[in-house]
Amino acid sequence: MHVGLIPDGNRRFMAKKHIENLLMSYDMGINKFYDFLKWCYELKVKEVTLYALSLENLVARDQSEIDTLFKVFITHAKRGMNDKTLHENKIRVRFCGDREALVAGSKDRKLAQEMLDSLAALEKATEKYDKFTLNLAIAYGGRQEIIHAVKEMVGKKQDITEENLKGNLWVKDDPEIIIRTSEERLSNFLLWQSAYSEIYFVPKLWQEFEKKDLEKILDDFKKRDRRYGR
Repeated sequence: MHVGLIPDGNRRFMAKKHIENLLMSYDMGINKFYDFLKWCYELKVKEVTLYALSLENLVARDQSEIDTLFKVFITHAKRGMNDKTLHENKIRVRFCGDREALVAGSKDRKLAQEMLDSLAALEKATEKYDKFTLNLAIAYGGRQEIIHAVKEMVGKKQDITEENLKGNLWVKDDPEIIIRTSEERLSNFLLWQSAYSEIYFVPKLWQEFEKKDLEKILDDFKKRDRRYGR
């Protein structure tokens, strides 16, 4: 079971709870994601793709917000190097996104590179794990991912086939389920991979998402007749 996640609603949660510290709010969001990972592991999910930062976010968001998010990623990537749960559960972490665009599109390229280096170290430390996969979609866009895959095929002189395109995507596996909190759209997330995904929109802000919400989604999924065009 592969679950794609779009955890939306951070700034609305800040306003709702009168939180003025952006760093604190993002930390709360990431701590909620640690809970989500734990729930997934307990409920026999084997792979999660987290939409952490889109390529559009890099352009549209205020630079101070992007810098704050980079600092949060750095802190938690370094924490992951010694995270007991991550290593005991053999969780493999993968960066899935446009690394070059992330640095080139950042006003603070030194900070962006530090974040990439921290994530690369975490990837290296977990690359042999095979019980659970966590894909971090950072500097990610579904359309851009498809263009990247086509360019890779052309560069490798591969035939233009679905199999070869899939092999050159940043996220290799199709999710059975995609969950988004607080909004009802995909926002350029896993456009190729989501062709047959079951999509669940949860009318809660991300920090308000609970284990029972995930359990309800997984229970509903088990009841669905997935016909694949039959």
